[in-house]
Amino acid sequence: MPNSSGTPVAPKPLPSSRLLFLALRLGLFQACLGALAVLTLGIFNRLLIDDFQVPAVLTALALGCQQLVAFTRVWFGKRSDQCRLGGLRRTPFILGGAAAFCLLFWLAGSTVLWVAAAAQAGDSAAVLTRSLVLALVFLLYGTAISASSTPFAALLVDVTNERERPALVSVVWSMLTVGIVVGAIFASRFLGSACASTDLSLVISAVRELTVVAPIVIFGLILVAVIGVEPSLTNGPKPATAISRKIQELGFSDSIKLLRADPQVAYFFCVLCLFTFSLFLQEAVLEPYGGAVFNMTVCDTTRLNALWGMGTLVGIASTGFLLVPRLGPQRTALIGGVVSAVFLVAIAASGLLQSVPLFKFALVLFGYGAGVGTNACLTLMLGLTSPQLAGTFIGLWGLAQAYARGFATVAGGGLLSLFGGFFGNQNSYGAYASVFLLQAFGLLLAGILLLRVDTALFQQRVQRALGDLLALDLDA
Repeated sequence: MPNSSGTPVAPKPLPSSRLLFLALRLGLFQACLGALAVLTLGIFNRLLIDDFQVPAVLTALALGCQQLVAFTRVWFGKRSDQCRLGGLRRTPFILGGAAAFCLLFWLAGSTVLWVAAAAQAGDSAAVLTRSLVLALVFLLYGTAISASSTPFAALLVDVTNERERPALVSVVWSMLTVGIVVGAIFASRFLGSACASTDLSLVISAVRELTVVAPIVIFGLILVAVIGVEPSLTNGPKPATAISRKIQELGFSDSIKLLRADPQVAYFFCVLCLFTFSLFLQEAVLEPYGGAVFNMTVCDTTRLNALWGMGTLVGIASTGFLLVPRLGPQRTALIGGVVSAVFLVAIAASGLLQSVPLFKFALVLFGYGAGVGTNACLTLMLGLTSPQLAGTFIGLWGLAQAYARGFATVAGGGLLSLFGGFFGNQNSYGAYASVFLLQAFGLLLAGILLLRVDTALFQQRVQRALGDLLALDLDA
């Protein structure tokens, strides 16, 4: 809440034990998003590309559409600021969005099997038409994610003070990776014997059942995560000053003006996009790579997410204690980029050598490097934020990440098809290796470019620009 000068006033400090409990509880929400990501990209993606031979570019386009509506994050964030339903701003949006994306996940699973049926029948026109319907479903799914996750991020700011926030964000961010690991294990065990069967009808039946059970479990966990956490507005102070109102009313166009206040912000925006794009370029091709090059089952390739996720979790959890305090986030980001690039090359080499142990080992260490880089970028993102407009800046950085990740998902499948044209087949080793090598170059380049980010200079320039902007608005 703002005080009379318009500066946000943080809630009272929490005891360490309560802060940890709150972080783990809220982390359940992020864990659910991580599990959903595994189920959509780890299972839907693998089934369509490898088992049903749907063109990779169509599959990646459909699944990547969920990221194309990231621009709605700004709108939903602003609407949650104005919401007063039952004295709550964030919770109605979080739960409403969660109910919508759980329902849409079930619908997406049904649509995936509908596309698969057309592919089995050899009806190319139906595959194209149904893939477009699947893309529409994922557009709605992405909108529901934005409606829920953006107010959730704002809730993290509402319930903590500035000193507590980094610890809370670190735990919640780590729980996202926990969700990826648990989701991969849950999915592979739920599918059970269907994974090892060559009878696709058994796999389809198991996937249909999974898409019914998973949304129910996930929505239940989200209820546990957020119900009762948000303090009621009726119990808090009412901001009434002109300055505080102006800060809250700053829209997207004003945020763009603040971005232009420091050329470094646009620079970081672009480098963050490059890092995120490179980090997730393998998302649409990793499981099909395991199936096409190593002849892994659906369960085997789904468990690859657990290997990558465990490495990422260790990287995220340890970096804030071991690397960032000693080297700073910029140099830490470079280390993450180098480690990730080296082991992406190893992943490509494992296919050439037909070595499954090397593939899994390299995947774990690639995940570690990704975790190191992610933690460093998160630290930089928190540094490149104005205290008065934390939600606005976090929303804009989230916008950059969402579009970069969505483009990476689409580009991964598109590049696989493109390189497949050179090597004769989109499921050839050369096509997959080319994607991994391009990804390694992007991560290395992003790590080098992040060395130029200066958070202290950013704080000074943006605060000055914010003051000038508010002065102009108040005069008007």
